[in-house]
Amino acid sequence: MNVARFSVSRPVAVTMRIAALVLLGIICLMRLPIDLLPKVEIPTIAVNTSWPNVAPEEMEAQITRPIEQAVSTVPGLKYVTSSSNLGSSSVRVQLEYGTDLDSAASDVLQFVQRARRSFPNDPNIGASTVFKFDPSTSPILVYGVSGIDDPIRLRTLLQNEVSPIIEAAGGVAQVTIAGGRERAILIDVDPDRLRAAGLGLDDVIERVQAENIALPAGIAREGTTEYTIRSEGYFRSVEEAKALPLTSYDGSLVTLGSVADVRDSAQEERIITRMDGEGAVSLSVTKQGAANTVETSEAIKEKISEIQKRYPELKFGLAYDQSQFVEKSIDELKETAMIGGVLAIIVITFFLRNLRSTLVVALSIPISIVSTFALMYFCGFTLNTISLSGLALATGLIVDDAIVVLENIFRHMERDKKRAAEAAVTGTQEIMGAVVASTITVMVVFLPLLLIKGQAGQTFTQFALVVIFSIAISLLDATTVVPMLCSRVIKEKEILALEHPEERGDGKVTLFDRLGKAFHKMDEAYRGSLRWALKRRWLVLGGAIASVAIVVPLIPLVGTETLPQTDTGDFSVRVRLPIGTALSVTKDRMDRVEKILLADKEVQTVLVAIGTNLSIRGTTGQASSYQGSATVRLKADRKSRTEDVIKRVQKSLASIPGIRATATPYDLVANILGGQNQGVEVNIFGQDLALLGDLTKKVREAMADVPGLDGVDQAADDAAPQISWKVDREKARLLGVSYRDLASAVGTATNGQLAGYYQEAGYQYPIYVQSPVDRRRTLDDLKQLPINISGTNGGAARTITLGQVAQPVVGVGPSQIDRLNRQRYVSVSGRVTDRAESDVQNDVRVALNKLEFPNGTYWDFGVRQKQKAEEFSGLGVSVFLAIALIYMLLASQFESFVYPLIVLCSVPLAIIGVVLALFLTDRSFGLTAFVGILMLIGIAVKNGILLVDYTNHLRGEGQKRDEAILNAGPTRLRPILMTSLCAIFGMLPLALGIGASSELQAPLATAVVGGLFSSTFMTLYVVPVVYTMFDDLARRFRKDERDLAPPKDIGPTPEAVGASVR
Repeated sequence: MNVARFSVSRPVAVTMRIAALVLLGIICLMRLPIDLLPKVEIPTIAVNTSWPNVAPEEMEAQITRPIEQAVSTVPGLKYVTSSSNLGSSSVRVQLEYGTDLDSAASDVLQFVQRARRSFPNDPNIGASTVFKFDPSTSPILVYGVSGIDDPIRLRTLLQNEVSPIIEAAGGVAQVTIAGGRERAILIDVDPDRLRAAGLGLDDVIERVQAENIALPAGIAREGTTEYTIRSEGYFRSVEEAKALPLTSYDGSLVTLGSVADVRDSAQEERIITRMDGEGAVSLSVTKQGAANTVETSEAIKEKISEIQKRYPELKFGLAYDQSQFVEKSIDELKETAMIGGVLAIIVITFFLRNLRSTLVVALSIPISIVSTFALMYFCGFTLNTISLSGLALATGLIVDDAIVVLENIFRHMERDKKRAAEAAVTGTQEIMGAVVASTITVMVVFLPLLLIKGQAGQTFTQFALVVIFSIAISLLDATTVVPMLCSRVIKEKEILALEHPEERGDGKVTLFDRLGKAFHKMDEAYRGSLRWALKRRWLVLGGAIASVAIVVPLIPLVGTETLPQTDTGDFSVRVRLPIGTALSVTKDRMDRVEKILLADKEVQTVLVAIGTNLSIRGTTGQASSYQGSATVRLKADRKSRTEDVIKRVQKSLASIPGIRATATPYDLVANILGGQNQGVEVNIFGQDLALLGDLTKKVREAMADVPGLDGVDQAADDAAPQISWKVDREKARLLGVSYRDLASAVGTATNGQLAGYYQEAGYQYPIYVQSPVDRRRTLDDLKQLPINISGTNGGAARTITLGQVAQPVVGVGPSQIDRLNRQRYVSVSGRVTDRAESDVQNDVRVALNKLEFPNGTYWDFGVRQKQKAEEFSGLGVSVFLAIALIYMLLASQFESFVYPLIVLCSVPLAIIGVVLALFLTDRSFGLTAFVGILMLIGIAVKNGILLVDYTNHLRGEGQKRDEAILNAGPTRLRPILMTSLCAIFGMLPLALGIGASSELQAPLATAVVGGLFSSTFMTLYVVPVVYTMFDDLARRFRKDERDLAPPKDIGPTPEAVGASVR
C-alpha cells in the first residue's frame, strides 16, 4: 500500500485518524494518576512479632533466630536482616528482583508458622504479622493539631471523630496519631492494702476481666414475639468499677475501690508533641498504593475544612505536604518540556526559513506527545517525573522524521519542479523504508533498559517505553500527516524563492534571505576545513584520540552516585541524650532545639516529638525518654538550599550541651525507592556486643573525619541501663512461687496490665491494672511488691513480697540487636554533601582500613552500596547491549561488517562531552546520567549514518572517494546540525536544573547536551577520516584498486536520511 498516496488523496481520513489518537490521548491524560515516581515494587517481606517487656537479647534468642532460620530457605533469598528490640522482633526477607512476591509471602508465612512451634509457651507472645514492604506507604500529609488545652480530650477527639472522617476520603489508607494522652481507666493498686487483703495483682486482673464482659445469652420467645437476650456485664461507670467485689476478709467485703484508686484518666505520658511551640498532636495520613497523590491530598484537605467547621476550636498546622512537591515537580516539568519544544521549533524555523514548513514539522510535537498519553494510560503508567522526563527529552527527537520527509519533498519540488501534491507522494514514498530503519536505530538503544533488574529497571522502564512510544508516533506523523499537509499548505513559489530570492522580483532582502547566504558560506567553510582534514588524517585522528585520553582521567573526578538528592524543602532533626535520661530533661533540651529552629527566618513550621523519634516517613520508634525529634518545613520562597539551612542549624545546635543532634534532609525520591537519604553506610560485624560497641565508636570517629560526610551516627543506641532480678530459686520453690509469677507481677506493676476495655458511647478505652507511680519509683518500693501464692492441698492462699525471693542487680544491656544474614552487626552511616558519593566511599575505605579489628570482627559496606554496584554493572551491560544491537541493525542496513564500525566511532567522541559537561556542572555519574548516555548513543549514531550513507550513495553513482566525501559532508551538514540542535535546545531547560525535582533529570540532560556538542563537531571530521582509513585498509587487503563502496542498490537513497536545504 502506498501510504503517502493514500495520505495525500484522503486528507479527511488522515486528519480524523490522527484526531482520534489526539482525542484519546487528551481523555487518557485526564485519567492518568499523578505521582512523583513510577510504582516501584521492593522485593522485601517483613515479619513482626511482639513479646511485651522482653529484653532484646531474649527476643533475639527466642523469637528472631528461629524465624531467621526458618525463612532462610525461601526461594530467591538475597538478604535476611533483623532487629530485636525491647518487646519486639522485626525480620526482613529481601529477595531477588523478579521474584513472585505473592508466592514468596505465602512461603514466608508457612515457614514462620513452623518457627512458632519452637517459641516459648507464653500466651503474651503476639501473633507474627507477615506483609510485603511497600515504600509508598509513607505519609503524604502530616499535621500538628492543636486548639484544645486538655491533651486527653484532644487525642480522644482526633481518635474517635476526626480520624474516621479523614479515612473516608478517597484514596486514604490510614490515619496515624502520635502525642497527646490516650484516655484510659487506671486501677492503681495499693500494695499494702492488697497484701493486707491477701490478694495479688493477678487476682485483681482476673476479677476485672471476669466481671467486665458481655456475652450473648440466647433467644427467648413469648407468644409471637422473639427476644434477643443480652448479658451485659460492662462497667457503666467508674463508680461501678470501684464497687466490684474482690473477696471477703475478716467477714468484710473487699471491693476494688478499697484496695485501689480507680480513675478515668490517661496512660502515663511517654511522648510529648508540639507544633511551633504549642502543645499539639501529630496526625499523619497515608494514601493507598495506587491512589493519586495530588487528588488524595485535595480530598483530605476538603475533609479537614469540613472538620474545622464542625469543630472550630481545632487548629491544623501543616507540617509536611508531599503533594505540594509532587504537583510543583510535575507542573515545572511540563513547563520545561514546553520551553524545550518552543526552542526546538525556533531552531527549525531558523534552518527551514519558512513558517508554513515550520508549522508542518512543529505539529508533530503535540500530536506525538498527546497521543503517547493514551499508550501510557493503557500500559498502567502514571504521570510522574520519569515519564514526563521521557517526553521532555524526546521533544528534540520527535521532529527528526518530519524534517527528513519534509526536506526530501522540498528536494523533489526544487530539483524536479514537481507540484506540491506529486512531490509529497514521491518524496515520502521514496524514503519510507529508510526513515523506518533510521527511527528504529534510535528506538533500539532504549530496549536494554527493559532488561535491567532492580530499582533502576523498574524506575526507567517507563522512561524507555514513553520515548519509544513518542518516537513511533512521530514516525506515523511523518509518513502520513507531513505529506498530507505539504500537499495542502506548502507553496511551490515560496520554496523556490528560498534558494533564488532574486526570482521574486520585489528586490527585498529578508532575514531568511540573509540566513540562506550565511548557510551557504557555512557549507563552503566546512568543505574547505574537511578538505584540510582529509589531507592530515593522522593528525585529526590523533587529536580525537588525544581528546578522549585527556578526559579519561577526569572520570574518577566526576564520581558516581545512585540518584542525585532532591531538595523538597523538608528535613528532620534527631536528638539523642545519654541512655536513661529522664523525659523532663529531654524536654528541656528539646525546648532549646525548638527555639533554635523557629528562630531561623527560612523555617515555616516545626513539629517536635519528645520521647521518641517521629520522622516524616511516619515511623514512630519506641517511647524512649532520652530521644527527641523535630520535623522542619521550610518556606517556599526561601533563597537557601535545604542543605545550607541544615548546616546553619547544626552549628547552632552544637551549643546545646549533652545532646547528639543529627539533621537529615528528607529525600523523597530515595524514600519512595525504598532507601534512605544519599549516604555511605558501614556495617561492623561481631558476636560480642560490648566489643562491637567499642569498635562502633572508633568507626564513627574515623568516618566523621572524612570530608563531605556529615551527620555520622550509628543506627542503634548505646547500651541501656537495666535492672535484673536475681531469683533465689530454692526459696521460691519452697514458697511455691514460679519465675513466671514474679516476672508477671513486676511487669504488671511497672508497665500495667491490660485487663479489658471500658465501653462508652460506642467507643472503648483500655483498663490498666498497675501500681501507683509513687510506689514504684525506687527499688525498695518494688521489693515490697505483693506476690500472691495459691494454696495447695486445700490450704489458704498466701502473699509474699518480691524482696523475699529476689534481689535487684543493676547493669547495662543492649537496647537493640541488629543482624544481617544471621550475624550480629552495628550500622554506622553518614550523609554525603558537596562531594561525589564514590569519592567519599573511597575515603571511608581508606580510613577504616587503618583501624585494627580483633579476630571475629570485621567491617563491610552496607547493603545499599552493594545494590548500587549491582545496578551500575547492569547499566554497563545495557550500554554494551545497545551498541551491539545498533551494530547488528547497521550491518543489516549497510550489508557490511565494516561500515557500522565507522558509524560507531562517533560514540567515544560523545563521551568527551559527557565527562566535561558533568565535571564542569559538578554532577556525578548516576542512574539518570547513564540513561542519558544511552539516548546519546542513538542520536550520535544517527548523525554518523547521515554522512556514511550519503557518501556511499555518491560513490555508487561513480564519484571518487574524496570527491564523494567533500560533497556528502556539506550536503548533510545542515540536517546534522538541525537534528543535534533540536535535541540540545529541547533538553537544555532540563540540563539547567531549575525547579522542583530537577536534580533527578539534570544529569541525564547534561550528559546528552554535552555529548551532542562534542560528537556533532567531531563526527563532521573524524567519521570521514576514519571512513577513508577503513577504505585504504580494505583495498590493501584486497590488493586491488577497487573502492569499498557498496552496490548502488544497497542501502538507502541519498534522501533516506534527510536532504539538505539548498
